[in-house]
Amino acid sequence: MNYFPTTLPSAVLTTAAYLAVTNMVYLSRRSYLRKMSVQRLWQIRTTREPGVNLQLYVIILLAWQAHVMMFPIVEPIARCLGQVSFFYSYPNASGVGIIFEPRNVQHMTQSQRAKHQIRCDWHRFNVNVGGIGRDGYRHPPSITKNVPHIDMPKRNMKHWPWRRRWKNNKDKKV
Repeated sequence: MNYFPTTLPSAVLTTAAYLAVTNMVYLSRRSYLRKMSVQRLWQIRTTREPGVNLQLYVIILLAWQAHVMMFPIVEPIARCLGQVSFFYSYPNASGVGIIFEPRNVQHMTQSQRAKHQIRCDWHRFNVNVGGIGRDGYRHPPSITKNVPHIDMPKRNMKHWPWRRRWKNNKDKKV
C-alpha cells in the first residue's frame, strides 16, 4: 500500500545519478574534441551571460539538459553516420541548437568546421517578406521570427524552410 513514497526518492536518486553521469560523459567528449578542460566547458555552459534574463537562462539550461539526457542515444547514432553532436546556445538571438559536424573535421578551425556543419536551431532571426526579385529571393521589408530551422552550408541552405529561393513571382518554391 505504501508503494509511492518509497519509489519517489529512488526515482529522484536514479534521475540525479543519470544526469550526473550523462553530463560528465557529454562534457568529457566535448572536452576531448575541443581541446578544453571539462571545468572550462562546465563554466561556459552554466554561466549566465550579461544581458540574458533569468527566464531565458533557465530555458537554455533546461534545453541543454534535454540534449544531455538524449546524448547517450544521439551520439552513437551520429557516430555511425561519421558525425559528432554539440549543444549550442544563442543568448543574443534567444535560442538554442544542436550542431552535427563530421568527425574528420575536428582538427580544423571553427570557421572551417562551420562549412561542414548541419545545424538544427531554434532562435530569432529576420526574414524578408517583400516581393521576389530576379535573383529568386524575397526582398525587404522583413519580419523577425523565432522558429526552428535547419542550416546546411554545404548545400547553401540557411534558415530553411523560412528562407528559400523561389522560381518566379508566382511563389513557387525551388
